[in-house]
Amino acid sequence: MNNHLNSADGIQMLALLTEEAGLNGAKRSDRYPDRRFWGYFCSYWPEELVLAAGFEPLRLMPASIHAIPASLPVYCCSLARGCLSMAERDLFTDLAGTGFAHTCDTMQCLGGIWQDTLGREKTVQSVPPVLLEAPGAGTYYHAELESVLDQISRISGHKPDPSELRQALELCRRIRRLAAGLDQMRHSLPSPLVSALLRAGQVTPRSVYAGALETVLPLLKEQMQSPGHRPKLLVSGAVLENDGLFGMLEDLGGRVVADDTCTGFRHYFDGPGNGNQSDPLPAIVRRHVNMPPCPCRSRGHEYRASHLEQLAGERQAAGAILVIRKYCEPHAWDAVPVAERLRHSGIRTMILELEGADVGGQERTRLQAFLESIR
Repeated sequence: MNNHLNSADGIQMLALLTEEAGLNGAKRSDRYPDRRFWGYFCSYWPEELVLAAGFEPLRLMPASIHAIPASLPVYCCSLARGCLSMAERDLFTDLAGTGFAHTCDTMQCLGGIWQDTLGREKTVQSVPPVLLEAPGAGTYYHAELESVLDQISRISGHKPDPSELRQALELCRRIRRLAAGLDQMRHSLPSPLVSALLRAGQVTPRSVYAGALETVLPLLKEQMQSPGHRPKLLVSGAVLENDGLFGMLEDLGGRVVADDTCTGFRHYFDGPGNGNQSDPLPAIVRRHVNMPPCPCRSRGHEYRASHLEQLAGERQAAGAILVIRKYCEPHAWDAVPVAERLRHSGIRTMILELEGADVGGQERTRLQAFLESIR
């Protein structure tokens, strides 16, 4: 009887998380009227500080790739254009604030425009160090986080005490441990399902997500099946606001065994030893330094290519797909040396440019040919 109840709970929670992933926070006020949400765009934004101040972090993702607000030129990425269009249509007025962690020139410009759209007093900008292990980078970043905490506290009207910060830190660590467990099962689960469950953790209240994923994982373990002869793939890229690419790869007979996208497991990465730090701000600094960097951050000229090569080897990936969001210069610059490194290691590599996260007939043809070349 207990097993039956646990299974029913798992099915219910699985439905909740997949629904949240499909909504991307669009119905947050209706579903969680007692929560106040805080928008952010980048995995280098410190969720712990938002939680400690009493807000819920919400990753902002565009509802349309076709929006071209007058404040941004057409050659800006659809992430920036789409989210600004939503802000101009008052779809984010309920947010307590929005956080920008400087990544690229487009997002930096968006941060300035956002102040005029939603209010300077509700916009907080942070500049994490570009060279994560440069001399003095840790000291600088610690001071930057203190400034961010002060600004969020002024907006909330409450300065979190150390116990509240530690509680928020432990909740985020719990979620990262659960996400790591899910990531370890991905080779035996449908790729779009894993993608959706990871993205759900960025648009769902964190305590709700932690409890739901904890309930879902035992159910997923029962559903694990061998991928058979499906080609194993690594996918790397920026934000993917839906599971279209993962679903198409699955339909074509592939299986994503490593997800290095900004909305995938890279968002949850927690390096060795990070859990030993109880002082929240140094712990956040250390985690961000240990995270596999996106193309907007650096831990050395060869680190990112070497990391992806090692990840592909560990997951026995036969192919890699480097996704570039159209007009995303950092990822476009990064793709060439990374692809060269992976190909040199014997990993077939494809560079795929997308306007947003949607894939269509042209992409299907290219992906099908790519998978056939691996087989």
